[in-house]
Amino acid sequence: MLINSLMLFIEETLPIFILYAYINAWEFTQSDRSNEKAPPGQVSSLQLTYMFILGKNYHHLMYISAIILGLLFSYLLTSIRPWLGSSYTGTGYEALLVIMTIICVITVVFGLHAKGMLARKLYFSISLFTLILPHASDFIVFFDSVSKSQLYSSITIGAVLGLGICASISYLLFFLFLNLKNDIVIKLAVSVFLAGQLSNVVNILQQIDVLPSSLPLWNTNEIIADRNEFGQFFHVLFGYDATPTLAYLAVLILSFLILFAFLIKTSNSKKMQIVDSVNGDQL
Repeated sequence: MLINSLMLFIEETLPIFILYAYINAWEFTQSDRSNEKAPPGQVSSLQLTYMFILGKNYHHLMYISAIILGLLFSYLLTSIRPWLGSSYTGTGYEALLVIMTIICVITVVFGLHAKGMLARKLYFSISLFTLILPHASDFIVFFDSVSKSQLYSSITIGAVLGLGICASISYLLFFLFLNLKNDIVIKLAVSVFLAGQLSNVVNILQQIDVLPSSLPLWNTNEIIADRNEFGQFFHVLFGYDATPTLAYLAVLILSFLILFAFLIKTSNSKKMQIVDSVNGDQL
């Protein structure tokens, strides 16, 4: 039970921690664009941890509030899951999952493109909220199902270990992008992450027979299984699937190309606007 709770906690919470790391890194690079700042190597670990959790001048309080609201509303979602499961010919909950995934992806893209700080924080907060809801609800269902077995100690230890692993991965990603200070690298990582989230929609639609099921193109479970630690980590990071179908792979690749091309295009447009404004001022 300890291993099961640990693996499930990592599976359900790692996407949230990774998105939080990407948002933090993006916020930091944007806020430092016009201000000189000491390199990450000259900043103490305590200061880095503070910036990771709260941001500069408590700028991440909106994100923390979104996370808390997501956890609270996940209890509400859990309570109405039986009703959602029986609505719309038994596909109500799956339809909600698809909608929340699309909202999460769109708000992240809008947040990366937003010019104002308030708009950017609002978009990112919505993305965190919509990502937390289903994942927290799944863990609540699991906890409720095993609570009758009175294995609270194993579940608690698994959750604590999973929380530590996810937080460590998130902090390492944040520190990595902090040192790189490259918008293109962050946009590449975010595009891969969002493409992986969108590709999960294919599995959901196949489960409710909206999309036809098909045989996998290959099977790499002997190399990296879906259910082990590396398989789950790679699945969250870039949508790894040991047995992908053609539809899954097509959505993964196409969504990545579209998202990355859109983010790069908007970045180039902003640079051109800056150059034009500078040339106009010189004239």
